[in-house]
Amino acid sequence: MTDDVVTVGFSENWVAKDAGRELASRLLAGLSGKPKFVIVYSTIHYAENGGFQALLDGIYDVLPKDVPLAGGTVTGFTIPQGCYSHGVAGMAVSYSHMDVSISVGNNIKRNPSAAAKECAKKIRADLDGSKLQNQFLFTFSAGTEILDVPPVGRSPVVRSELLAKTIMSSFSTSQYVLQKGSGREDDLLASLISELPNCKLLHGSAIDDVKMLRNYQFCNNNVLTNAVVCLGVKSDLSTAVSFSHGAEPSIPFEITKVSDDGRIIHELNGKPAAKELLRLINWQDDFFEEKTFTRRFPFFPLGLYINGKFFIRPFVMILGDSIMLMTKVEKGKAFIARINGSRMVGSVDDALSASGVKAPIFGLFTSCAIRFMALGREVYLDRDVLLKHLKGKPFLLGYCGGEAVYTPETGLGYLNESVGYAVFGSD
Repeated sequence: MTDDVVTVGFSENWVAKDAGRELASRLLAGLSGKPKFVIVYSTIHYAENGGFQALLDGIYDVLPKDVPLAGGTVTGFTIPQGCYSHGVAGMAVSYSHMDVSISVGNNIKRNPSAAAKECAKKIRADLDGSKLQNQFLFTFSAGTEILDVPPVGRSPVVRSELLAKTIMSSFSTSQYVLQKGSGREDDLLASLISELPNCKLLHGSAIDDVKMLRNYQFCNNNVLTNAVVCLGVKSDLSTAVSFSHGAEPSIPFEITKVSDDGRIIHELNGKPAAKELLRLINWQDDFFEEKTFTRRFPFFPLGLYINGKFFIRPFVMILGDSIMLMTKVEKGKAFIARINGSRMVGSVDDALSASGVKAPIFGLFTSCAIRFMALGREVYLDRDVLLKHLKGKPFLLGYCGGEAVYTPETGLGYLNESVGYAVFGSD
């Protein structure tokens, strides 16, 4: 295999259409042939600098019109060229032993199961006749959007019990009618893999700049909201898919009362959840001041074991004495997990060391935007680890609003504050 079948490019141009043209030109300049697909990660800035339709139009001014494109908005991205919080980045793959399909499922916040079936139907129709054996799915979907409720707006901390109850009572309406609220990625992906159980999967959720106000998905030359884009690939490449986060279980407790949908914790250890959280982490009430909470919550995630694996879930919103999560939890044993920047990065190093890929060709990564925020200026350490393990080969990492991995052997892992990866290599 030659070294020019995969390219990674970027643009920091502030004008959307110019940025799209520059990105596509850089991707095609180093590529040996026509791309089989392109993945694009963009920061939210282009919403006010020409718009995302102009960005995609600029890309397809240069890219052949029939090349499938998947992606959407992220907080930032890491590529071999550097780490960026503004701009657009992409990966183009022109590998010959590869069949590709792209599909869209709509209205995922209202009906994630129907969206998954909509995607899977087209993927099966396009790829079931392929003679290639190794199937991989890259999915990118609408992430959580925090509802704007007067007079608190979109603050992550609402201490008034009356306002908190008003907000919580509005969640059902906002979810199904306005399609605001949880991205429901866990439900979406569970339905998708039940339709396509023999694939390996890497998922990312769209986000803005961590405010979780709006996000967008891209499918070919279309800008979408409340959708999932599914890129299906069959090839002869081996693919290592897994995740890491670096958190460790620390303080045990019991989740004793949750909302009907499992996304709001009302009680820990039989006590009001927010007050009990403060006691568990030995912090004063000022932890729930908005600036302090926004800065500190990534380092005290909820941790729980699911099918023998340790997952973490950030406490993303305080609603009176209740706590909202980005995904569902059940009553039972859990932990306050401990995590810091060095363990965040070190765990990626450890996971890639154990991946078993001896001859990598390229890598795709979806990392939590909360990690991007928590690492701050040390985010370049992510790049150092990827340069080391990819051995000079191209990679693309987007900081997303949620991530997930799946293999038939290990099952589905919906992730927060983690890094999911798919590293492609030759046997």
